[in-house]
Amino acid sequence: MNAWDRDTELEDGQDLVRLADGAQSLLSKYDEFLRGNHDSIPHSELKPHIQSTGLKADLATLEEELRDIAAETTPETAQADPESAVVVHRNVDLSRAEASDSGLWSAFAMLYYPWFVNHRWAFNSVSAMKEKFWTQARALDGKASTFERAWWIAELTCEEKDDGSVDYEPTRRALSKRRFSLLVFDTPMARYEPAVRALLEVMYDEPEDDNEEGELAENDVIDETIKRFRKSGSVFPYEGQRKSDLEETIRNIRSEVEKSVRGGKS
Repeated sequence: MNAWDRDTELEDGQDLVRLADGAQSLLSKYDEFLRGNHDSIPHSELKPHIQSTGLKADLATLEEELRDIAAETTPETAQADPESAVVVHRNVDLSRAEASDSGLWSAFAMLYYPWFVNHRWAFNSVSAMKEKFWTQARALDGKASTFERAWWIAELTCEEKDDGSVDYEPTRRALSKRRFSLLVFDTPMARYEPAVRALLEVMYDEPEDDNEEGELAENDVIDETIKRFRKSGSVFPYEGQRKSDLEETIRNIRSEVEKSVRGGKS
């Protein structure tokens, strides 16, 4: 299939399309689309903005897995974030250069899976909901569309194993607490991968025994540690520093923060 047709079922190995600049104006013109009426934008007005990419993805499998996630999570909450990031990244095999095309991800939100965007996000205003369908600036700066943000968070946190398989447990950890994901992935710092991985490594507490589950630090510790880490980055820029060096810096900051928090509670 070389072109998108809303009346045709999605396929595995489907040719991907992108939406060109200008398509975002349709979200304002037909704001009922943002509220869940996904047939409200006439195909005749969408068609001029649809462009081929030469890329393929398993859209049918992704559809099935997103439906399962939606059935198991509470609408308009972050419950779906960990698994949706995993399945988007797993079924859309792109290079980072290919994934940097925001128009591609706009097609995922506006053409392929608009229903999932509405499952994930509550409609609060036209301007706020448009950002969930159309990246307003650069990816991972708080203005990224739903699927672009999901793919990039998985890309920056998953780990490839020696056998070529991909471990998505770090992705699930990163998205297990909304506070952490907001402070890390909705800021320019998210574009520097060693800093992202170092923060996740230090801020996640492994379980003390096999019968327990690990978890991210408490929100007050996350808030203050990341705040101080950002401030340290203005003095000693993250760029050029190794992950191990950044981990040492973050550990020292977290230790100071936890002492301060304990002192404030005593």
